[in-house]
Amino acid sequence: MNNESISIKTVAVAGLTFAAITIGLTLVIQAIGLETIKGAVEQAGPLAPLLYIVVRAAMFIAAPITSGPIQILAGTLFGFAPGTLFVLIAEVIGGSANFWIARKLGRPVVSKLAGKNGMERIDKLYHQVGESWMLVYARLFLFAFYDFVSYAAGLTPLKYRNYVLITFFVGILPTGAAVYVGQALGDGNPALVGLFAALGVLCIIPLVFYQRVRGWLGLNKSQEGASA
Repeated sequence: MNNESISIKTVAVAGLTFAAITIGLTLVIQAIGLETIKGAVEQAGPLAPLLYIVVRAAMFIAAPITSGPIQILAGTLFGFAPGTLFVLIAEVIGGSANFWIARKLGRPVVSKLAGKNGMERIDKLYHQVGESWMLVYARLFLFAFYDFVSYAAGLTPLKYRNYVLITFFVGILPTGAAVYVGQALGDGNPALVGLFAALGVLCIIPLVFYQRVRGWLGLNKSQEGASA
């Protein structure tokens, strides 16, 4: 396996971790009680969304902490429209921090923040998010690991303007879907959470076949011609 590929083992571990945390978060919410949680949010007032945004953005920077399932929590706490907006704001802030940390401070600092395993994942993503079209794919389907994607994007020549536009506008679809699942959980329909966790696992599988897809599109040949 070369450095530009993502192994099936990596996909399996990442996907199962995301699914386990998603299901675990659901069980915790049910154990505490939705009414208790919503009551605490109402008492907190404007501080509740502010605290959520800060925590979500901080978890983006501390990439070893899988933060994807926290998207679901926004739907449970705030509802669909406000929850989607709060998540997008947090992810643009946290993702931008990751992008500029990687670009200005380089691999040594990123390695300390992401950890050894996280850095290995970033290295494998590096060759796959330096192009805007692949970043669009990553934003749509790798929502659970977009913190690592953001670090990887910062290490590439990708323009920040492209990064932030894709992060916000393309992110509306996966973020809205995740927040909707959280809202459904708040409405007493936990079955969607399992479906969302399964979808998160399935979405990262195509990255295993990334090089094959590039070959079908003729992109490998064009890249070889440019470097010749």
